[in-house]
Amino acid sequence: MKNFLYILSLLLVVVTLGSCSLKKQIYVKQYYPPTEGNIPIIQTNQYLPQNIYRIGSIVVGENGLTPDGKCTYEACMQVIEEESRKVGAQLVYLVKVKEPGLQSTCYNITAELYRYNE
Repeated sequence: MKNFLYILSLLLVVVTLGSCSLKKQIYVKQYYPPTEGNIPIIQTNQYLPQNIYRIGSIVVGENGLTPDGKCTYEACMQVIEEESRKVGAQLVYLVKVKEPGLQSTCYNITAELYRYNE
C-alpha cells in the first residue's frame, strides 16, 4: 500500500509540473536550417505573398493547469516564433487566434509556417 501511495503521489507531481506550460503541436513536412533574426508574422485575413510554400503548422495553447501569465498572447507568440525559427520557417501566417473565454483562460493560436521560393 505504501508503494502504491508513493507512486500515485509521484505521478501527481509529474503531471502537475508537466501541465504548467503551454501545449504546442507542430507538424512539419520538411525541416530546414534554423532561421535567424525576425520572422514576418502575417495576421489573419491578410494576403500572403505569391512566392511562398507551406512547410508546416503549429498550434499553441493551454495545457490543463497553465498558470496566469504563461498563456498570454505574447507568450503564445514567443513560442510560435521560437519553434518557427527551429524548423527554418521564413514567414508565419496566423490562421486562428482564439481569445480567453469562459472555457479557457488561455489564448489558443493556430499558425501556418512558410518559406520563400528561391
